Amino acid sequence: MILVIGSTGHVGKELVPQLLQSGQHLRVLVRDEQKVAYLNPSIERAVGNLNDPDSLANAMRGVEQVFLVTLTTQQDVNVLEAAKRTGVKHIVKLSTMEAIDHKIAIGKWSFEREELIRASGLDWTFLRPGMFMSNSIDWWAASIKSQGAVYFPGGKAKVAPVDSRDIAAVAALALTRQGHSSQIYELTGSELLSVKEMVNIISHALGKPLRYMDIPPFVAKFGMSKSGMDKRMVNALMEMLKLLRRNEGAGVTDTIRRLTGRPPRTFEEWCRENVNAFRA
Repeated sequence: MILVIGSTGHVGKELVPQLLQSGQHLRVLVRDEQKVAYLNPSIERAVGNLNDPDSLANAMRGVEQVFLVTLTTQQDVNVLEAAKRTGVKHIVKLSTMEAIDHKIAIGKWSFEREELIRASGLDWTFLRPGMFMSNSIDWWAASIKSQGAVYFPGGKAKVAPVDSRDIAAVAALALTRQGHSSQIYELTGSELLSVKEMVNIISHALGKPLRYMDIPPFVAKFGMSKSGMDKRMVNALMEMLKLLRRNEGAGVTDTIRRLTGRPPRTFEEWCRENVNAFRA
């Protein structure tokens, strides 16, 4: 039995159908069953909360493998305590590329959670993706729809955005095949792109011109603060932007090709498939 925690997230929603297609016995942890009403009825639903240890123990009964996405370190503590009580053997943790150097807040938080899992005595696999391609929807779709523009302090720096489906494909391998215990997988796409280049690719998929405005970082910080975002998270994201603008995220790995036997999807391919998310 595999338990997927985070089944409605960017990676989880891609992982569940891949696991189901390979014939796995699945359970998902949800706070509201209605949010996963669309899932195949063969998939078990466990109603629970990462902040409620008792509900986690119930969700993990009979489970051997867990795909884990968390927001706080305490949630990892809760999951690990429940996992050890119920006989879970292996945790596949969605971490982040920033955990490599763990010198900024987001990297430090992620590395701290990885260290807890390492010390738990359970088998583990860490997935460290870079920028998700789907983040472009979260960050830019609203202004593309309303103004035909993207406002983002990207500078001339480049990143190698990765498709959530490719991350999910690696997660599925780690959950279902031998040889992935105690492995750390750094996951990127195969092409380095600036924000301007990504916007141009979205523009081509839409068939209409888009403007890219490289706004100053302080303007982005003001916008995040005005939206009501937690101050600690705003500061953490500003640290990430600082690294981005220094081009410190300009790395490409071959992990997806090496593990899956095929190249990662390109941003252009992803945009063609998801273009409606940017349409007004």
